Amino acid sequence: MTPHRFPAQRPVAAALIATGLVLLGLSHVRYGLAAQSASVMLSILPLLFAGLLLGRRGLWATAIAYLAVLLLGAWTDLQRGGADTGALREIVSHLLQPVLANAIVALILDRLILKSDISDRRNRELTLLCRQLELEIRDKEDSQAQLLQSQRIDALGKLASNVAHDFNNLLGVVLGFAQRGLRHRGVDDETRYCLQRIEAATRRGRDLTGRLLTLARNDAAVRETFDANAVLHELMPMLHSIAGPGVEAQAALCDRPAWIRMDRTEFEAAVLNIAKNAVDAMPGGGRFTLATGVDDGKVLLRLADTGHGMPAEIRARIFEPFFTTKPRERGSGIGLAMVHRIVAEAGGKIDCDSVPGEGTRFVVHLPLQPPPADGAAGPAPGGTAHSDARPSPSLARARSTTAS
Repeated sequence: MTPHRFPAQRPVAAALIATGLVLLGLSHVRYGLAAQSASVMLSILPLLFAGLLLGRRGLWATAIAYLAVLLLGAWTDLQRGGADTGALREIVSHLLQPVLANAIVALILDRLILKSDISDRRNRELTLLCRQLELEIRDKEDSQAQLLQSQRIDALGKLASNVAHDFNNLLGVVLGFAQRGLRHRGVDDETRYCLQRIEAATRRGRDLTGRLLTLARNDAAVRETFDANAVLHELMPMLHSIAGPGVEAQAALCDRPAWIRMDRTEFEAAVLNIAKNAVDAMPGGGRFTLATGVDDGKVLLRLADTGHGMPAEIRARIFEPFFTTKPRERGSGIGLAMVHRIVAEAGGKIDCDSVPGEGTRFVVHLPLQPPPADGAAGPAPGGTAHSDARPSPSLARARSTTAS
């Protein structure tokens, strides 16, 4: 019963029905109403078409027009037969039958169209409700996923806090004996090589313990308001050291100060983690770029590399704790989980865009803060970082949290 299926349906239907009514009117004017009594069923067709194709308004407009046609036919019969009582009765008799038939058909069609319209409206409402439910279910699934992620991080923190200190003490003992053996003059080359490997593995284990503690620290972070540009400017020598000779490290810092509020050591650790991952993704060399910007109350930190990139299924899991695609001896899957936690606790978010063969791009969004009361200055206008900048005082603490 829905009259709107195709854009040209209503105009074409209206034109056909109007043409049929005009022809019926001409026929009634020429031959009179009595001559049309045999075609009562044919006269119902305009109503049927109007009800099916034009809706309720079109139906009743057609019914009124057809009533006018019947009156024209009755007027023609009255002119021919005179005004005597017998002729009037015959005209009324011929008039009542099509009027009643069309009235009944019009009422039936009107009820059917009304029910169809109600059903269509309910279907639209149900469709809208289904879409809203789908959105709510999707939001709940996202919230549940975030809750599971938080629970994983919390469980990881509890695990790390329970074992890190004891494990670090054991590694300290191993490292001490290895260094003591290396200082002994009577050690042959093969033994010295083994002791050097033990020392290197022990230091790697201590670095891993440090990253676990950074990820799971239960103490309150030392938050301060600082200019991200100034910290990144000081961090460039460390980034050049991480990049090595095969990777070109570039930085483009914005002119205006980028004030953020978070733990400065954690901020440095997050940048170093992403930089180390970028270098690992470019074993044959490439370019690592770092840029900052201030836009719409946010500080944007963009970090990009020209490495091998990641497919979508791996990109969706990079912030999961202990998830890594690196060999066991080169990665633990903790670094990016730590970065995600640091950014989230600072009230920001981190986005990742990566395509296999086209590198990886991280964008960190952090809330822009008002300048501190002391008005600490940032880097010089132009924002270009140089490799001769001095490391920040907290850089030594961040060195133990390089990426995994």
